[in-house]
Amino acid sequence: MNRNITATILIILAIALYFTYTSGVWANAVAVKAVNDDYSSAIANSEKLISQRDSVLKDYNNISADDRSNLDKMLPNTVDNIRLVIDLTNIGLQHGFSLKNVTASAKASNDSTSNSGQIANFASTHGSIGNISIPTLDTVSVSFSVSAPYQQFISFMQDIEANLRIMDITHLTVTANDTGTYDFSVQLNTYWLRQ
Repeated sequence: MNRNITATILIILAIALYFTYTSGVWANAVAVKAVNDDYSSAIANSEKLISQRDSVLKDYNNISADDRSNLDKMLPNTVDNIRLVIDLTNIGLQHGFSLKNVTASAKASNDSTSNSGQIANFASTHGSIGNISIPTLDTVSVSFSVSAPYQQFISFMQDIEANLRIMDITHLTVTANDTGTYDFSVQLNTYWLRQ
């Protein structure tokens, strides 16, 4: 009977020790493991991100200087309305007419690109990601009018189409004159990448 009492006391002590001390330590250990798993996941994600960055940087470094210059002309990273108006005016002068009533205005886009959405999603699930800039595609709206013969204007539009800078014609109005020239009113959008 003495053995049964000792065994019972030891079992009661073990149960009491579990509920008073061991369960708290066990809960802390589980919490530390969960934090450790989060850190391990963040480290794995950062390693993937570093690997992707190195791959993109290697591809970027393989681009020739001329091609980089062409990419900067196609999608510049600054708004240079004056340079844009000068370029359009020069194209018009090559075709024998000048642009009139030229206006250019930049408007910021509220849309985020898919990459910026992915970066924002990563930031929201993994906390702050530092000073990573999220580039957005913004629009510059340009409008002008011109008086020219039809074929000269078509050649002008073909040169705009062949220009490295991406331009989308959004509005075109044509008015005929008795002199054989037409009055054209053009609105177009071009783009720049805000860093």
